[in-house]
Amino acid sequence: MGKIKWIAVISSILLLFLSACNSNEATKINLAEVTRSLFYAPQYVALEKGFFEEEGLDVELQTTWGGDTTMTALLSDGADIALVGSETSIYVYAQDSKDYAINFAQLTQTDGTFLVA
Repeated sequence: MGKIKWIAVISSILLLFLSACNSNEATKINLAEVTRSLFYAPQYVALEKGFFEEEGLDVELQTTWGGDTTMTALLSDGADIALVGSETSIYVYAQDSKDYAINFAQLTQTDGTFLVA
């Protein structure tokens, strides 16, 4: 994935939550990721280096290990943001759910396992 796309994804996430930050108190964000992935490396660096805290965000990362558990965490208010494939939200929407997720960013276009080869 190109550098520009990574910047756009991270900027989108930050802008969404920074717009709600008007006080000195950190905004708590529960972030669920479907798996540990090299594609999320910029996020791991930002967490480790304290970049989110510098912007007033207290990001709590949880790995939920699977699209179904990630979506469950999101829809049950166990997570505020979910890094998950778009197909997961399509499955929920197709079941005529009253509560469903809306995708707002694209992190990857292909399966990352090709990096192992």
